Amino acid sequence: MNVLLTRPLTQVKALESLVIDAGHQPLLFPTLEVVALNATAQRSQYDAVIFISANAVEYGIEVLSAISYSKVFAVGAATAKKLNNHHIPVDDFPQEKASSEALLSLESVSCLRNKNILIFRGKGGRETLKIGLEKNLNQVEYAQVYNRIVCTLSTLHNQSLSDFLLDKKGFVSVTSNENLEGLVSLAKQLNALDSLKQYPLIVLSERIKKYAQSLNFKQVIVTPNISDQAIASVLEQDNTLDN
Repeated sequence: MNVLLTRPLTQVKALESLVIDAGHQPLLFPTLEVVALNATAQRSQYDAVIFISANAVEYGIEVLSAISYSKVFAVGAATAKKLNNHHIPVDDFPQEKASSEALLSLESVSCLRNKNILIFRGKGGRETLKIGLEKNLNQVEYAQVYNRIVCTLSTLHNQSLSDFLLDKKGFVSVTSNENLEGLVSLAKQLNALDSLKQYPLIVLSERIKKYAQSLNFKQVIVTPNISDQAIASVLEQDNTLDN
């Protein structure tokens, strides 16, 4: 079965391999391109730094190396793993679900009070984490170290979507609301959005599901957790594939 993968090309290889291992055909349809931003920190020292994504780690290392800090937190397991790969110990992260809400609920984070905190993230995005931290009188700043822009339509997009729509069965993998917005934009340019909405989406959270449903996607499946393996596990469920 065809699986349309919408991650940036630089970040899709692991998921592509898992889809193949699950016995399905990955079709690459990158909706976003991640570009580095020139970011700096306002202070030289922070009580805590928080990384909101693996991209924030990848593009924020240079900024991190220029400051001192006491605690390091990650939004989830994938982000924590990326930090560990750079030999940066992580003090805590949500073990089960990667989200700002889960991070704020950690005792190690909820006890932060009157601290200077730097959040590494992409440009824009939700304010949930900052607002939650400020409730405890913390001074919270951003290091916006990358931006996500919608890809320019290419022959790859045209070919992948054409191949995907040839079969009435298939899945589309979407990993963020921005990712979904890019998918909608590119599908509109190819005059294929209505057709694409008939296929089930595999998404990583209830928040993405609600957004997809608001855009009139007919079937949305939420993975059991936020990981490439969780996406592959949905594909491996025969009862799901038969629906």
